[in-house]
Amino acid sequence: MSDCLFPGRTWPEGPLGFPMPDAAAKALDRILRTLPADDAHAYRHTIVTRGPTELNPGERSDVSWISTESVDRAGEVVLSAGMDDSQFRLNPLVTLGHDYDLPPVGRSAWRKRVRDGTLIGIKAKTIYPARPAAWPSSEPWLPDQVFALVQAGLLRGKSIGFLPLQTHVPDAAEIARRGWTEDVRLVIDRWLLLEYACVSLPANQYALVEAVSKGQVELTEPLRHALGLDEQPLAGTSEAELVAAIRRRIAELDLHQLIGQAVREALERARGRI
Repeated sequence: MSDCLFPGRTWPEGPLGFPMPDAAAKALDRILRTLPADDAHAYRHTIVTRGPTELNPGERSDVSWISTESVDRAGEVVLSAGMDDSQFRLNPLVTLGHDYDLPPVGRSAWRKRVRDGTLIGIKAKTIYPARPAAWPSSEPWLPDQVFALVQAGLLRGKSIGFLPLQTHVPDAAEIARRGWTEDVRLVIDRWLLLEYACVSLPANQYALVEAVSKGQVELTEPLRHALGLDEQPLAGTSEAELVAAIRRRIAELDLHQLIGQAVREALERARGRI
């Protein structure tokens, strides 16, 4: 396992390809050795697109669904009662888009099973810490940027990374009893939560236009570059012209890639590397 720098320390790359403390990596390796080597037990990510159900600006936190018992695009259902977050609880850091080349953007205060009407799943509280006094003033503080994007409606999704521990193929009677669609091919009864991340959603990319026009998101140099607005002067440019330019550029881009690129460039510029 190669070394990887994450949250200020050198951690080994775990058996699933992302950094974790050595003890956790060894424990996970033992679990992997007990599981069948098939697709049903392969590590996977899934995204919930519902957005935060609570935003707490004073506390710099949100509460969001990170998993629901809805049928996903792969025809799978993840049962919330089967969550095991014992590994994640040891180091509950939240990333931006599962990108471990960036510093973490928050920490998870709790994760719990919730029923809201007919919707059942896992909700989690994410706290985006304030910039510490000791943090260099010239160094960007990524949690500030990410929480601003969450508030602006640009990072409405949460994506979990989990390892199925026990699965089964449902029969017609179970599908009918639970009210699932006929395309359900796999039920994940027990699963190990190992990571979750803030993610953007292509369906919400036009929220950027509204956020920019309201001044909720600053058009920094990296973001202007990613939007293709390097040659578009802000002075003397009407709001309608600026919004039209942003709309044209966003239509060509994946927002998740856009935000990741802009954040990485901002960090590299602040560190004097570009």
